[in-house]
Amino acid sequence: MRSAQDGGNEETQHPNCVLSWGRFLCLLLGLLSLIVFAPKVEAQKLVIRHARILPIRGEIIPDGTIVIESGKIRALGANVQVPSGATVLDVVGATVMPGLVDANAHFGLRDTNEQASEVTPQIRILAQIAPRSPDFTHALAYGVTTACLTPEAANIVGGQCAVVKTSGHTLDQMLLREAAGVRAALGYDTVGGNGGFFRTGGNNLTSIYLRRPNSRMAAVWELRKALDEATKYPALISVRSGKLPLRISAHVENDIRAALTITDEFKIPRLVLDGSVEAYKVADLLAERKVSVVLGPFYDPQIGGPESSEPMLNTPGLLAQKGVVVAFGSNDNDPGPLLHWAALAVKYGLSPEDALRAITLNAAEICGVADRVGSLEVGKDADLLILNGDPLELTTQLEKVLVNGQVVYRAE
Repeated sequence: MRSAQDGGNEETQHPNCVLSWGRFLCLLLGLLSLIVFAPKVEAQKLVIRHARILPIRGEIIPDGTIVIESGKIRALGANVQVPSGATVLDVVGATVMPGLVDANAHFGLRDTNEQASEVTPQIRILAQIAPRSPDFTHALAYGVTTACLTPEAANIVGGQCAVVKTSGHTLDQMLLREAAGVRAALGYDTVGGNGGFFRTGGNNLTSIYLRRPNSRMAAVWELRKALDEATKYPALISVRSGKLPLRISAHVENDIRAALTITDEFKIPRLVLDGSVEAYKVADLLAERKVSVVLGPFYDPQIGGPESSEPMLNTPGLLAQKGVVVAFGSNDNDPGPLLHWAALAVKYGLSPEDALRAITLNAAEICGVADRVGSLEVGKDADLLILNGDPLELTTQLEKVLVNGQVVYRAE
């Protein structure tokens, strides 16, 4: 071994670090001192100013400023000071509003119905979400920044809904609420095509298919039975206790009345009706029971299946006039132009204020995420749209979409 005198041992040349593990400790202490005494990095700040701001909850601000920091709204108003070090985006003449909330969507999913059973409350739509689906990019182009993803209506009890942002690379980045309700259904969707029949290929039997229910009466019985046996399913226990809303897809009047009867019988605290094109026929009952209704696309006479023969374009307006909370949802495997539907509803009697709430705050409240999205308020997520005009004018164009304070979509 070479001695210290001939310079062969490097360890003896550093009196503060005698051994190799000592050198490691010195290095670790040095790094810790850098962390403790390093200057703090300023959080990312973005300021949008000279905008016509539609906060949804609160008065319109004709020439306002929004301060965004770390993905949240930190300040907004007519006289807001621009913080130092912020990136400033002047949008003179533009309108800024919250990102849209699709209250009933099926896009971005791989499968939405379980064929082996008609009662599946234990199934979670969360397991079927494909975060990199182009559907989410399509939704952003429509201004939809949040969506409640629900099972479709083939099952009596189809499973648990989830709420996600439409921007993000992973489910963790997108997820707002794991369980936002339990989806159930009555009517044609649950019974159409069911029954026992043979399928043959040549002389060979290929399948025997039998699925319940086969009638509307049986569909009502199946839902009643599932709620009566709620102890088998934690999700239905949450429905009966009011922790989760029961979301029933019921399009025509008799199915809507059946849904009301069942929820009265089991004292279900929270009921949401999806796609109820004939809800106007029982508007007083819905208002009395404080039942929310998600419509859409309400102008499509086929949205409720072949039996929906009496849709009305003024349904949203009639319901809102009675005090029913109304929201819109695409109710499809593709995102929908919610702004256009809101504009159409205004043409047929819905007030502009209620139309904008139907695609923002009302939808967020129904989905249980109004503490995060649905309106422009201090402390909420900075999910917003920048448009070149009034959002309810069909000629208005969407210029930018921000999610968590980041620009995630720009118009060509």
